[in-house]
Amino acid sequence: MKLLMSILLGFFLSLPCFAKSDAVEISVSPSSLSSQSGRYYYYNFGNVRLNFSEWADITLRNTGVEPLNIRGVFIMGSGYWAWSNCPNFLVPGQTCLTRVEFRPWYEGYFTGRLRFAFWDDSIYVDLYGWGVRW
Repeated sequence: MKLLMSILLGFFLSLPCFAKSDAVEISVSPSSLSSQSGRYYYYNFGNVRLNFSEWADITLRNTGVEPLNIRGVFIMGSGYWAWSNCPNFLVPGQTCLTRVEFRPWYEGYFTGRLRFAFWDDSIYVDLYGWGVRW
């Protein structure tokens, strides 16, 4: 255990610094992600049938020259779930994927928020969708 801790400590101390989250590119599939500014985005799932799911894959890419420290990926809002493979450190050129699922269980409007938390700030993706009965 001490050996593992020594290796990890040596690794962290050998990194010169961490990239600012300005060096991040964000994209979504299957359709486009709209930007409100450099830190705020929004994605509209549209009309989704009750108790059915729609999903979107959001890709985060480090476009900088330094490793990016990702403190966490968080989802908020009823009707929304997320799974992410983003590591704690995203090296230059590396991408990670977060799948967001919208699954309404009642008729009406749903809002949520996906947050990518970094060492110095965060990127937010506001989520919208309607639960409809067909």
